[in-house]
Amino acid sequence: MPSLTFRVLDSAPRRAAEHMALDEVIMKAHSEGNVPNTLRFLQFKPCALVGLHQNVDLEVNVPYCREQGVAINRRITGGGSLYWGPLELGWELYAKKSTPGIPRKVEAMYQLLCEGTAWGLKKIGLDAAYRPINDIEVKGRKIAGTGGTELEGSFMFQCSLLIDFDVRQMLKVLRTPMEKLGDKAVKSMRERVTSMHEQLGYVPEHKVIKQAIIAGLSERLEGEFYPGELTFLEEKLFQERLPYFQSNGWIFGEENGFMNTVDCFANYKAPGGLIRVQIRLDEQIRLIKYVMITGDFFAYPARVINDLENLLKNTPIHQGRMAQRIINFFGAYQAEIPGVTAKDFITVITMAIDQAKSRQLRGHQGGRE
Repeated sequence: MPSLTFRVLDSAPRRAAEHMALDEVIMKAHSEGNVPNTLRFLQFKPCALVGLHQNVDLEVNVPYCREQGVAINRRITGGGSLYWGPLELGWELYAKKSTPGIPRKVEAMYQLLCEGTAWGLKKIGLDAAYRPINDIEVKGRKIAGTGGTELEGSFMFQCSLLIDFDVRQMLKVLRTPMEKLGDKAVKSMRERVTSMHEQLGYVPEHKVIKQAIIAGLSERLEGEFYPGELTFLEEKLFQERLPYFQSNGWIFGEENGFMNTVDCFANYKAPGGLIRVQIRLDEQIRLIKYVMITGDFFAYPARVINDLENLLKNTPIHQGRMAQRIINFFGAYQAEIPGVTAKDFITVITMAIDQAKSRQLRGHQGGRE
């Protein structure tokens, strides 16, 4: 019998606040040794979720969500904002950081669990693979993202899987640097992400997808997964904590500090074509939260741009860190972009960042007048 076992929690779609409350409850109960290792599947009623430190008004189109009945909530984990449609599927793994067979280093743990998930997805016909640092892709396009948190001796790893993703709806729900680009934004996003429906031509039953994920994780972890239910303690804590996760204090960060962001844009004409960047920075303009690169240049392989974007997420821009990452990336990556060099990408990204700094400076000067 495998030494590593997990109870499996599975339920009908829940509201965002209920899932967020359960995240905290299970995490706390597990860290205190009151519940076993757990795999939990999540389905949401349509909602927008922001990361723990994000500003809802900057990340989410609040009026549109209220008009359309799209719930808004805040995760207990970091990361960026997400739109969850009714068919998207998530899963979470709760275990001790000292669990044999699971690396303690976060990036190594991401790789192990992403590879297990990808292995399971292959069983239903998807050519899925791990993409560093914490994504799963199909043919160079993202189909799942992951993240997590920890408490005392326990960790939670979570994955969101795109089943039949509505890009247009996402661009209406979330505020992104590309939200005003219309059809160009839709096209650009579709080049970066994919879904089960798009790849397979149909939507598998959720029970089939769940069985495949369990099979992949079971093989990778050499563990056993068995059906389970919430304990009496978890149910009690859930009822106690749910009102808090439904409150404006939690959702809009009124009781906690949150991170403001700055959006900036730039275009640059390189010999090989126009490069356009849309960037989201932290409020202090020290960190690239994420960047989207488009243009009329030709890249071989096409995925090199997606990989560069992924590399630049959460990159410090001070002391030349951003520029050096781009130089190192193209030095190691076997890619060809005729007429476009690493220096061109550094130039256009720097132009956008300088624009943001200039705008911030003008704002400060205006405030002193």
